[in-house]
Amino acid sequence: MDDETPVRETAEKLLTQNGYRVLIAPDGAEGLALFSHHRREIKAIVTDVMMPLMDGVAMTRVLRKMDASVPILASTGLDDDEKIQEMKGLGVRTFLVKPYSVEKLLVSLRDELKTK
Repeated sequence: MDDETPVRETAEKLLTQNGYRVLIAPDGAEGLALFSHHRREIKAIVTDVMMPLMDGVAMTRVLRKMDASVPILASTGLDDDEKIQEMKGLGVRTFLVKPYSVEKLLVSLRDELKTK
């Protein structure tokens, strides 16, 4: 989930090319709707920390109530330590600093899926 269309589209393309099935959402509210409809299929979530309507922190709070074990990777282009600390407190272990490489995304996602 990311509010920036080019970031979403690029991530979707790269992940699909590497064998992942991808669902995309422009914000946390739509992401939660997707998760509620596909929760058995979703193995991990990549979200932006800062998004309109519902940011990554608020979305992560709700996701943790729905499924405490789903791996969540957070991406950020800002150095907002307060939000990052809040997400860490919600169990998010992996943070991707924009712009991140394809390799960083793939390795981070693979590592999160291994620890699930």
